[in-house]
Amino acid sequence: MKRALVLANGLRIQYRVLRCASDCFDEVYVLGVEDAGLLRHSRFCARFLPYSGDFSNVQPSDLAEIRRLCAVHDIDMVLPSCSRTTRLLAAYGDQIGAPFYPVPDPETVDVLDDKWRFAGLCADLGLPVPATRRFETMADLRRDREREPLAFPLILKPAAMSGGYGVRRIDTADALPEHLNYAPIICQSYVPGEELSAFYLCESGRIRASFSYRRTFTKLEEIRVPVIDGHARRLIEHFRYDGVIGFDIRRQPDGRIGFIECNPRFWYHMDVAMLAGLNFVTLGCRLREGEGELAETDTLKIRSPRRLCGNLLTPWRLNRAERAYLRYIIRDPAISAWAAFQSAMGRYRLAGGQLL
Repeated sequence: MKRALVLANGLRIQYRVLRCASDCFDEVYVLGVEDAGLLRHSRFCARFLPYSGDFSNVQPSDLAEIRRLCAVHDIDMVLPSCSRTTRLLAAYGDQIGAPFYPVPDPETVDVLDDKWRFAGLCADLGLPVPATRRFETMADLRRDREREPLAFPLILKPAAMSGGYGVRRIDTADALPEHLNYAPIICQSYVPGEELSAFYLCESGRIRASFSYRRTFTKLEEIRVPVIDGHARRLIEHFRYDGVIGFDIRRQPDGRIGFIECNPRFWYHMDVAMLAGLNFVTLGCRLREGEGELAETDTLKIRSPRRLCGNLLTPWRLNRAERAYLRYIIRDPAISAWAAFQSAMGRYRLAGGQLL
């Protein structure tokens, strides 16, 4: 009986980690905060263990409790699920008394998870990155704009929040907000074109598996972009990176690219990579256990859930990956029913996979 423990500070990415873990462990336990409570209703969660601590401010008593739970429940592997839990394992993994998923060192997490520091790193390493500025307040930005006019459109975003929260496109000076509910403010030139994502599983600076894709409101399609892989490899080798790392990239119509931000952790669409044959949880655990070769993935294209549902009466129009994705959804009825309810209430956009 192989058993994993997922550290859960929320719901969205954490559910994907749970599903991927259930594909390679007999039982998956979740140690979660209140916001992760819905995971207890998933058929793939063997047991939900409430966590009263703060994953971003871990105390010795918290580590003692995690160590006790790993021993009591005979945990074979502890899995992170977000930036906070990845950093927890990076800093304190050797104190939890159980094997844990490969993660980078805490200093690397801090650099890559900060959009301002990541932009500076890209510039130092010669990776293409849009012009980026940092301001403490909107008043600072406005004063600076008067001295040195900014080129519109531009993007405003927080330095260290995920899921697209706080990101705003500003097309004209008149559209600049008076205030924002975060600080500092990262101001970045807008890159026209399409949005791409590239994720890699690494071992001591060597890429062992990769999954790149583009996503629209109608589909998610796997792609191969060698120039992105080449730039990413330089950064990964620079840090001798361990674990999962991903990049959000913009590609202009003429093919030029810009690295927008970095995600040194698991990500929202990792379950789609699993359907393509690349389960990053399984592969990372194999690396931790010293196993050798990793599998290749098939090329994949999946339409949005809303569009897939329109073809339920004509299943012959679905490709293999789309049929697998529908099976993936219906195998967990409690979570699927919740997502459908959120969609009906206008709080969940299925095509984009984002909570509103």
